[in-house]
Amino acid sequence: MIKSHRLLLCLCFTWIVSSQVFAEAPVVDDSENFAILDEQAATEQPVAKAQLEDIDNEEEIALAQDNRTSNDANAGLLDKLQGMQQELQELRGQLEVQAHDLKLLQQQQLAFYKDLDARLRSSNPGKSAQATQAIPEDKPTALSIDDSTAAKTSTLPVESTVKSSTPKENISVQPVNHASRGNPADEQISYLAAYDLVKTKRFDEALKAMQTFVTHYPQGGYTANAQYWLGELYLVKNNYSKAIEHFEIVLKQFPSSSKAAASTLKIGYALAASGKIEDARMRLQEVLRNYPDTPTAQLATIKLESLGVS
Repeated sequence: MIKSHRLLLCLCFTWIVSSQVFAEAPVVDDSENFAILDEQAATEQPVAKAQLEDIDNEEEIALAQDNRTSNDANAGLLDKLQGMQQELQELRGQLEVQAHDLKLLQQQQLAFYKDLDARLRSSNPGKSAQATQAIPEDKPTALSIDDSTAAKTSTLPVESTVKSSTPKENISVQPVNHASRGNPADEQISYLAAYDLVKTKRFDEALKAMQTFVTHYPQGGYTANAQYWLGELYLVKNNYSKAIEHFEIVLKQFPSSSKAAASTLKIGYALAASGKIEDARMRLQEVLRNYPDTPTAQLATIKLESLGVS
C-alpha cells in the first residue's frame, strides 16, 4: 500500500517535470525594432541626399564666384591697360606740342639776336672795326679770332670795347656772366639754336653763334658742349691750333663733362693733322687709358693704326 502510494507520487512528479521541459519556447518578436531601424534608415537617406545636394550646390556657387572674381579681375586689368594707353597717347601729344613750342622759341630767339645785331650796327655806323665785332654778323663768313681774349671780348658793349682799346687805360674788361642772373631756359634755347646751325652744316653761322653763347654763359650748363663744338668747327676750317685751344678748355674747366673723352680724341686728331705725330700718339693713348671699352677708345685705336702705331 505504501509502495503504491510512493509510486504514484513519483509518476506525478515525473509528469510535472516533463510537462515543463516540453513546454513551447517563448516567441521573441523584434519586428518593432526592425521597423524602427527601417524608419531611421528611410529618414537618414533623404537627409544624406540633401546634404550631398547642398555640398554640390555650395561647390557650384563657389566655382561661380571664382569665375565672377576672375572675370572682374580681367576686366579691371583691361580697363587699367586701356587707361595707360590713353595716358601714353596724351603724353606723346604733350611732347609733340612741347617740341613744337621749343622750336618756335629757338626761331624767336635767333630772330631776336639778328634784329638786335641789325639795330646796333645801324645805330652805330661810325664806330671802329673792333667795335663792330661786338655782335655776330648774319652773313655766313668765318669770324676771325686771333686769341682767346678776343673771343671773350667779342660780345662786350660798344662803349666798354672802345674804352679798353685806349692805350692810356690798362683795364682788363671781363665778360658779364649772364648765366648767373638769366633764365636757364634762355641758355638752353640759345645753345639749341646754335647747335641747330651745326646740324644743318651752316658752319660759319654756327661758329659765331657758339662764340656768342660761351661769352654769355661762361659757366653754364651747356658751356662745355659749346666749347667742344667750337673745337669741331675749327677742325672743319683746318684751324688746328684754335681747335686744340677749345678742346683744352673742355678738359681743364669741365673735366667731368661728357665731352671730355671726345675732346681728348679730337686733340689727337688735330695734332696728327698738324704733323705732330708723336704728340698725337700720346693723346690717343691717353684716350685708351682713361676711357677704355668705349666707342671713343675704338676711334682712338683706329686712328693709331692709321698713323702706323700699334
